[in-house]
Amino acid sequence: VVSKMLGLNEKQIADAVTQAWVDGQSLRTYRHSPNTMSRKSWAAGDACQRAVNLALKVMKGEQGVPTVLSAPTWGFYDVLFKGNKFEFQRPYGSYVMENVLFKVSYPAEFHSQTAVEASEKIFHQLKAMGKSAADIKAITCRTHEACIRIIDKQFKPMDNFADRDHCIQYMCSVMLVFGRLEAT
Repeated sequence: VVSKMLGLNEKQIADAVTQAWVDGQSLRTYRHSPNTMSRKSWAAGDACQRAVNLALKVMKGEQGVPTVLSAPTWGFYDVLFKGNKFEFQRPYGSYVMENVLFKVSYPAEFHSQTAVEASEKIFHQLKAMGKSAADIKAITCRTHEACIRIIDKQFKPMDNFADRDHCIQYMCSVMLVFGRLEAT
């Protein structure tokens, strides 16, 4: 996208994309315990900065890497896919744009959205009855596998401040106590 915005032609865009393939991908380990850290807050900006940098390099004459995927031994397929080529679930088209999931404005990992929304609703119901989170005896949170795998801390201590928005127990508790979940 940034290559097109900068006015690169089709060949230059392909060259910039091949440079991105050479760089590879970042690991998601900084998003998951025990390595959750503030990098998750700037990773998208970093990726965008890299895209701009690569596009600018190509604008100044940097060549692309025509066999970045298929080069024997050192290409993407051999290094990361054991020689296998990509297999796609569906043909290229508009599927992604037609199936975007919009995140509400809580500073919270996406899989917590419904639990945090439910906690907010419960907060207001309690308040209307003249009660508070202190009146809650127990909480059962039913959720899905991805939520459990990614943000259920199983009552383990959080490692640092970046763990807060990756801990469903913390996010729901804060919403139940204060009726809001905000970045501070």
